[in-house]
Amino acid sequence: MSKDIDVYILNLNGKLSLSPSSSSALLWIYFLIALGVALQVGAANWDIIWHGVVNVESFFTPPHTVLYSGVGLSLITTVVGLIVSIRQKTSLRCPFSIYRSIPNPLKLIALGCLVEVFSGQFDNWWHTNFGFDGLLSPPHLMLISGMLISIIGALVGTHLLVSSKKFKIMSEMICYGILWMITINFVFMFTLPFSDGQYFDFNPSPTAALILGSTLPSVFTAVIFYSLQNIQFPFRMTVVAATLMTIQSSATITSNNYFASLFPFYLMNILIPLSLDVISILTQNSKKVPTKFNDHKRIIFSVAISFFFVTMYFPWSVNMFKSFFGIDLITFESVLIFEQLLWKFIVPILMPVSFVSAYLGLLIWTRMYEHSKLTNMFKVVVK
Repeated sequence: MSKDIDVYILNLNGKLSLSPSSSSALLWIYFLIALGVALQVGAANWDIIWHGVVNVESFFTPPHTVLYSGVGLSLITTVVGLIVSIRQKTSLRCPFSIYRSIPNPLKLIALGCLVEVFSGQFDNWWHTNFGFDGLLSPPHLMLISGMLISIIGALVGTHLLVSSKKFKIMSEMICYGILWMITINFVFMFTLPFSDGQYFDFNPSPTAALILGSTLPSVFTAVIFYSLQNIQFPFRMTVVAATLMTIQSSATITSNNYFASLFPFYLMNILIPLSLDVISILTQNSKKVPTKFNDHKRIIFSVAISFFFVTMYFPWSVNMFKSFFGIDLITFESVLIFEQLLWKFIVPILMPVSFVSAYLGLLIWTRMYEHSKLTNMFKVVVK
């Protein structure tokens, strides 16, 4: 975000947090909500693997148990947060005083939780009436929408709290990592060919999957890493990448025998953000580095991270393109899919397209701050 917008946002905390104790309580509330969302998105990835191994016709499966435990954690913590916020007000004579005493990020989280709870009931009804479903079913789309709303609320709420505690900084970086994971999973819902259910086939067009999969993951990755570089922590990109990798590896890589052997190779992804963090530290106050580079290195680092999304999001990343190229292999043969696409598509086409998409996406993102209507709208939402 631009410097002026960041300063404005941080200064809003005086209205939202009335005491250090309430600020600390809200920080823990936002962290636990983020943890609940992390359980949800991790279980969602596990659920895709589970569908590939077991013929799922029931709502009650281990991945669903973990997923809706995450929903429960987020919901209970949100209720506690609402109570804590309301109790800060001693005078509640006005009917709207209770509503006004609740921070807007927490209201956003409450909305997300309601969407998630309703999606659970909807999903149970869907399984009862239509048997097993695909990835892009109406209940699943509603669920990930609720997760997205909740994590945005947790991230904004954490960012608004005025605190120098390392826990606050760490929580914000973790929220960024979870947000990154959810945005990419949102893209997967409209690109992966896993949406042929028992009654409905919602599989995307191979051409649409190719276009969306080649552009949106890199754009979202670049935008998130551009935004998080305002955090005053030397290894911020490493922590955010480690958050995504922890969820992805535990839910997808190590949760089955098909990909477990790839875990050491998957861990090598951390070298990319780690190297960029080291470069950022070494060039931060160096007089030998041109000022122009310091001004634009956020863009350079953000685009560089997005350049490697194929290995970061493996195995789902390569499965987005198999239908277009007529590759008749299942998810558990994703290594073979990668080998077939590496020199035919990934290196000569996908990586350059991702690079250009990430750069153009960042240009649009940075230009948005120049429009007062958009920034004022954001101020109203978080005020």
